[in-house]
Amino acid sequence: NTRTVSSNPISVSHVAGCACAACTSPVSFHKRGCECGPCSTSALFSTETSDAEVPEEVEAMDGITSEEEAHNVERPARKSIAKKAPKGKPLTDFNVGDTVTAKVKSIASYGAFMDFGAQTDGLLHISQLSVGYIKDVSEILKPGQEVEVRITNISAEKNQVALSMLSESEEVESKEAAEQPKRDRPQRSGGNNSRRDDSGVLKGLADKGWDAAQFVEGTVVSTVDFGAFVRLDASQLNPDVQGEMDGLVHISALTAGRAASVTSIVNVDDKVQVRVKAIQGGKVSLTMVSAEDEAAQKASSGSLDQGTGAKDWKEQLEKIQSNMGSFKNTPLVVDLRK
Repeated sequence: NTRTVSSNPISVSHVAGCACAACTSPVSFHKRGCECGPCSTSALFSTETSDAEVPEEVEAMDGITSEEEAHNVERPARKSIAKKAPKGKPLTDFNVGDTVTAKVKSIASYGAFMDFGAQTDGLLHISQLSVGYIKDVSEILKPGQEVEVRITNISAEKNQVALSMLSESEEVESKEAAEQPKRDRPQRSGGNNSRRDDSGVLKGLADKGWDAAQFVEGTVVSTVDFGAFVRLDASQLNPDVQGEMDGLVHISALTAGRAASVTSIVNVDDKVQVRVKAIQGGKVSLTMVSAEDEAAQKASSGSLDQGTGAKDWKEQLEKIQSNMGSFKNTPLVVDLRK
């Protein structure tokens, strides 16, 4: 154990068990240069310490004799620590279009941060790694790897730099590919599930009309939990409209009865007979249930549009209400004196 003592001009810690006057008296601070045994052997009381090494906030505590006073004393603020000058060249030494050697410092999902010798790191976005599609930055770059990059943008205000591994011609090609309409891009494998652009065919049918009760042949192209997507030739509905279109047969429209699941009724590549019920908002609603069966289902379910319910329900309700007694809440007074 040690106790806090004060020397002049610095404060030090004093070893426990010292028999000097400062330690045995009520004063809990010790002066520098004490010649008692513990002090003379303690390095804390070395007289070789110069006054220049004493911080100002320590000098302010000299002569304080109580903890309360020490807690409330005004101490000079510490001198601010000078910031280290940033390493590297300022951004003004670089220009857009410069090709520099950069080292990969860290990798993120959207790109890599590169040290190219400036005071700030540059960002090499994942879209600037290659003209083709890159799923993961680590497929191309590794931390510590050095590559040649081109400076594409410098923002001195935000202290940000954009980098690219693409040449100017490759960058133009990449931008053109990004602006290309999705329907014109090459389809990935399993293209049967990709979304088609049937807007021209649907507009033609909407303008020229079709028979909603007519069954036509279609092919199941995909199935989901809530239904099946069927592709059919629009010319079967109207000879003046040419082209194919996709529509959805909801699970409730696969059969007149209840379907346990979609795949229990249809599967991919099955040939099915469907009716086009509606075309709205670029979507086609199909059904495999005939118009007669559909009407029978509505009648058996007792839907409101079939005119169910008594016609004189209002009169009957008024008669019931007139025969009912009236109820009124009143306060209840109980005599507790009895």
